[in-house]
Amino acid sequence: MRGKFIIIEGGDGAGKDTQIAMLKRDFLGPAFVYTREPGGTPLGQEMREIVLHEKYGSLPLLTEAFLFLADRAQHASEVIVPAVEEGKVVVSNRSHISMLAYQIYGRGQLELKPLVESAAQMIYHEAPIDLAIILDIPPEVGAARHRAASKTFDVMEGMSLEARTKIREAFLTIAKTMPQAKVIDANRPVDEVYKDVRVAVEECLKKA
Repeated sequence: MRGKFIIIEGGDGAGKDTQIAMLKRDFLGPAFVYTREPGGTPLGQEMREIVLHEKYGSLPLLTEAFLFLADRAQHASEVIVPAVEEGKVVVSNRSHISMLAYQIYGRGQLELKPLVESAAQMIYHEAPIDLAIILDIPPEVGAARHRAASKTFDVMEGMSLEARTKIREAFLTIAKTMPQAKVIDANRPVDEVYKDVRVAVEECLKKA
């Protein structure tokens, strides 16, 4: 029996890591695979350091975009597709939806949108998304959470408030085109957010 592919998305500071940690507490065992993009494979981890932490310096935007696509292609091939075919539930921290939100809208590269969308269809063809949870939060709140945590921003997290606003709008726009998307208000106490996240995951797991 085919497994499930669940993604957790949202702007920086929305609480993706926290919500996934809570899912790990309640949905454990060999039937569940938790991963992330970028960085869900050894190759992806190296790309994460190159792109997000500028291991070799600042990159041209086109180079950045193609490296993200390469990471996602490797991730799907090495992790997602094999697990789903084995009947497992894959929960990923981000997916190509983040690329559309950040690289296309946040970076203002609308000319790359057809390329990214067609590439995503090829990359995830054998493991289509079953549930896309979009944690929605005002960009200024997300930035304030990072500052309060004294977090060092990576390349994406350091984007301007204007870019963060475009990214949020992109997530919400994309969600309207995805029947499997669930937008959850993340500007609430963590436990309240998790109640909605857990219900969405449970409903997804019940579907044939």
